[in-house]
Amino acid sequence: MPLRRLPALGSLRAFEAAGRLSSFKAAAAELAVTPGAVSQQIRGLEEDLGVKLFTRAVRSVTLTEAGQKLQPALTTAFLQIKDAVDEVRPRGSQPLRVSASGPVISKWLLPRLHRFSERYPDLGVTISGGDELRDCEPGEVFIRFNDTPGTNAFCHKLCDEFLVPLASPELVERLNLRKPADLLRAPLLHHLSDPQFAQAPDWPAWFVAAGMDPANARHGMRFDPRSADHAIDAAVNGAGVVLGRWFLARSDMVEGRLVMPFGPILPMNVSYYILCRSGAERSPDIAAFINWIREESAASADGACLTYATG
Repeated sequence: MPLRRLPALGSLRAFEAAGRLSSFKAAAAELAVTPGAVSQQIRGLEEDLGVKLFTRAVRSVTLTEAGQKLQPALTTAFLQIKDAVDEVRPRGSQPLRVSASGPVISKWLLPRLHRFSERYPDLGVTISGGDELRDCEPGEVFIRFNDTPGTNAFCHKLCDEFLVPLASPELVERLNLRKPADLLRAPLLHHLSDPQFAQAPDWPAWFVAAGMDPANARHGMRFDPRSADHAIDAAVNGAGVVLGRWFLARSDMVEGRLVMPFGPILPMNVSYYILCRSGAERSPDIAAFINWIREESAASADGACLTYATG
């Protein structure tokens, strides 16, 4: 195919990010655009190619056979372009690269990132989605959610994570949710745990901790392990009560979109870490970001939101 017949670069970037992250929302966060813009770019690409690249459900997208063929090749191509650009870019002008999972980006990092930009207006930051544990490259910082850091790089623990029942204030009022037993008549939202966190609690475990029969905790909508942010957003929109990750839901709780009607609160035994290449923590740009995110995570973990809405 002559190069002039290639689809628009923006549409290819949008498709590659959405395919790699299995989420239009996470792709939008990585590309610093709206989910609607990502969807529009991908629809344009599908029309250009004459094939469907995604199977779209209400809250999830999966690659079609054609999409599965195209996405890995594009990922490899964009990585090669990145390496080539890095080779010719003058030293010291490369932006700080921050890698985190889609839920951490959308629910925790993006609502706070403006404060970093205000403090360091001359420091460029590139955000990318990812949750794998691998060696950090120069100028790269990872935010990872894991039971162990799993690397020999510089690592600092930010905070632990807890699971708490969360619902919109309107749903709590409408269903009169005052005690755990009231959940028997409420829709539940299940965020399925990543298989690597075999001991992470779920709704049945929460029912046991609340002194209730776990057999009554099976009903409701389910979200896959990469969709913790979608489960929280569904609760914000009144779809049900989610056993949500408190650290991720912090902004929604502070701003009153979600409340915790009652306990118990369950530890996940999984923590958030910030990592970079050993020795890179002393470079000015990375040190600035690490110090800032330590301040932000400490403020997020101060427990001010761990109060029950119903007293």
